[in-house]
Amino acid sequence: MFQLLISRYGSRLRDFWYEVQKKAKKTARDKGLQGWNDMAVWRDFKPIYIPEDLWPRYLEHVTSERFT
Repeated sequence: MFQLLISRYGSRLRDFWYEVQKKAKKTARDKGLQGWNDMAVWRDFKPIYIPEDLWPRYLEHVTSERFT
């Protein structure tokens, strides 16, 4: 039962962060920035519902060797 809950909510959390990243990229692209798919470009487009201290840690995580 516990594993089922973890797998269910873990995928929702992963999907949430994927959508956040996708929205940041879309904002950078809509503003006409070159290289909008590069994290260095879209990192400045933090969604308003993500806390200021959490966004840099998320970006650090997705660019880490462990994540890739």
